Amino acid sequence: MNKFSILKNNSAKFVGVHNNSEIIMNKKTRMNLGQFKIAMTILFAALLSTVLMNSCTKKEPVISLLYDDALLMAAKTAVEANDSQIMPKWLELRNYVDSVCIPMEPLSVVKDKKRVAPSRDPRDYITLSPYWWPDPAIEGGVPYIRRDGERNPEVYEYNERVNSTTFAETVQLLAVTYFISNDEKYAQKAAEMLRVWFLDPITGMNPNMTYAQSVPGMVEIRGTGIIDARRIASALNAAKIIENSAAWSEKDRAELLDWADAFLYWLEHSVNGLKEEEAPNNHGLWYEVTRQALIMYLGDYEYLRGVIKNKLYPRIESQLETDGSFPHELARTLGLHYSTFVLEALCISDIMAEKIGLNVWDYKTPSGKSLVNAVEYLKPYWQNPEQWPHMQIKPFEKERGALMLYCVGNRTNKPEYTELAKSIGFFPDIDEKENSNAVPRINRLLYYRINN
Repeated sequence: MNKFSILKNNSAKFVGVHNNSEIIMNKKTRMNLGQFKIAMTILFAALLSTVLMNSCTKKEPVISLLYDDALLMAAKTAVEANDSQIMPKWLELRNYVDSVCIPMEPLSVVKDKKRVAPSRDPRDYITLSPYWWPDPAIEGGVPYIRRDGERNPEVYEYNERVNSTTFAETVQLLAVTYFISNDEKYAQKAAEMLRVWFLDPITGMNPNMTYAQSVPGMVEIRGTGIIDARRIASALNAAKIIENSAAWSEKDRAELLDWADAFLYWLEHSVNGLKEEEAPNNHGLWYEVTRQALIMYLGDYEYLRGVIKNKLYPRIESQLETDGSFPHELARTLGLHYSTFVLEALCISDIMAEKIGLNVWDYKTPSGKSLVNAVEYLKPYWQNPEQWPHMQIKPFEKERGALMLYCVGNRTNKPEYTELAKSIGFFPDIDEKENSNAVPRINRLLYYRINN
């Protein structure tokens, strides 16, 4: 039994008991001898179903978790063919990786740590919730108060915020460069960084986010910090891309699978996780992205299918209005950003769904709602953000709308969307430090045809 299995098996006394049987059979269920034969029959049927389902729905070997594998292959083919449309983007990316990523010292949750979690364990991830500020009406400012959309610069005193973002971006850049070039030096560097962040006994992150986006003075357990875990999903994405490299050993793979399994158990059983699972806004959807990425990395495609159908799909019904708006996001001071942020989460969910034969964009709720309604609602404002009728206290990057239109157009066979994406243009800021959920250099490479 490894260290992560021990943590997982003992975590019930800390996180409580949660019945997850509405998705797939709860693996922790205890049964008496009389139930055993029935359970074995069900288990055999489930195993047979899983084998058949995986053989029918997982069309090609999975290259990545969060990228469209067809686009990865197309980019690789185009680079090998010296395609003039992609080569400037590829050469810029590779030069950046060679000059910045390869020399980079590996990052971790303990590196240059200024704030330690209440557990006093430096390996516990901790960040500050970005929109919470000291209360000027109270001496000492505690408890903090919320100022939506206004980022407290104190967040940068919690180094995990910057370190986790830089780490996730860097390992994905290295992994994609390895995949396209077949040069092992990039996989070697990605593997080194993954080991330091996850597996090292001194620097490796504990598989939980109990203290993510904490608020000084608040005693209530919060789940909102789990949205930080999309960076963990991104790092696992990199690990998936390099898993066939000689640089990533079977031992590495087995240990990271154990870490992901322990983190998934915490996500689905902790008070933090259970609260975030119930979030009725973008947080709930990004929770699903993280859960789906963990499950896909673990290779449990039937469980993934159940989560998408029984957890993700009902969110579309409950969160989307018939006019295509997301009311919880419209109430924010960055309404266009957060409405787009919701669709970006759903787009990543769909990328994973496509790998097992599902299409989130084609799904219609029992009341007839579809995510295409949301695209139609937002489309005019992606073209002209200044016409947005709700609050948006910071400028909106039109490139995000172009990328969404291009992805949705391809998945729904609506060429008018892809043409509109091209008319808007896709010129992301490749040096952006606080991007919402993507690596601009990689997206610019994968979606190079938007501007051609």
